Amino acid sequence: MDNSTIREKGSHRTLCVVTLIPTSILVICLVVWRPLMLPYFFRYTKLIISEAMNDEQRFEENKLEFAHKEWRMYQIESRFGQDWCKENVKPRSDVTWLTIVVDEDFAVPALVLGHSIRTFSCQKNMIALISETVSEGTRKALQSVGWNTRLVEEMDCEWLDAKVGGERNSGLFARPLGYRIKGTHTRFHAWNYTEYSKIIYVDADYMLMTNIDQLFDIPDDFAASPCARPGVLDPCFNAGLLVFRPDTNYYQEIMNLWRETTIKDTCPDDQILLWHYYAAAGKWKALPFSFNIRLIIYRPLNSYHFAGGPRYHPPKPWSAKCRPSRIEASDFDRPILVVDDMVLIFWKNFYELLQKYNLEDWWRSTKLFRPDQQLGGVPYSDCIN
Repeated sequence: MDNSTIREKGSHRTLCVVTLIPTSILVICLVVWRPLMLPYFFRYTKLIISEAMNDEQRFEENKLEFAHKEWRMYQIESRFGQDWCKENVKPRSDVTWLTIVVDEDFAVPALVLGHSIRTFSCQKNMIALISETVSEGTRKALQSVGWNTRLVEEMDCEWLDAKVGGERNSGLFARPLGYRIKGTHTRFHAWNYTEYSKIIYVDADYMLMTNIDQLFDIPDDFAASPCARPGVLDPCFNAGLLVFRPDTNYYQEIMNLWRETTIKDTCPDDQILLWHYYAAAGKWKALPFSFNIRLIIYRPLNSYHFAGGPRYHPPKPWSAKCRPSRIEASDFDRPILVVDDMVLIFWKNFYELLQKYNLEDWWRSTKLFRPDQQLGGVPYSDCIN
């Protein structure tokens, strides 16, 4: 063994001795001088480790407590919200809610939407743009919950393709066959309703969970929620909720942009078109995601939008394979934690409005009525599992 190796080992021993001796002296001093400090130190270290391991559970418990409080507020506002409106808010004639119904199937969510507006909103102007394909019975059902139905020309990509000649579905904005949404551009008619200073447009499959009338007071010409929740980057807005100032000039410019884009490339859906008209020009006011929650449970739960096209997950409640019975929906009384809870809320509201507005006969006459599920022949929990 050479001298360098011997010297290296010697230096290591010296370092250990130099380190160990002061440490030992310190520990002895602490035991003699502060006998409680050492066990306190070990207990405190154990507590820190335990808290770190249970941190996620604490977050979940806090979320559950928030959900409980939110559910109680939902129940209180559902029952007493309109009393508060009568005492504190003057109805306005210059604002309105608006939706479109161009399909008999979407009458079901439009009824739930109307019921939620009448439950939570202090502003009762409600316009439903309907196409000629909506039956007279369905029109009366919509009117019974407060919708002012207005017959308009149904507009979508097929409608414009026929106007400009031929089918254009192969360019930048092309969508797979079956994913074009029927009548979705019909909402553009609303920009002509200049008797209103502000319109809140919502898709028929949107449902209020609280009063959101503050949106009528937004000074901007156009506002919508981003496509994604905070923390997720997705540079677009979802057109399921739009707050805008109607203007005939805007209407004409939107229609011209739609036609020009279709001729040059292919027909864009309404959301893409409005994005290019408003957002690309810097005229979009971004609303919090809580005003248009989709696919997840997010708080504050101001609303829920059963968004999604064909073959989309999760399916819309009225077209899904599974649905709760009247008893299961009526008995739902717990915090909302998962999307399936929103489905139960949807059916709870729907069965309530059938009785409140005397729509039982209409419902039984529709193709969506399923007596075996509605009467509890198939338990909802068994069906979804």
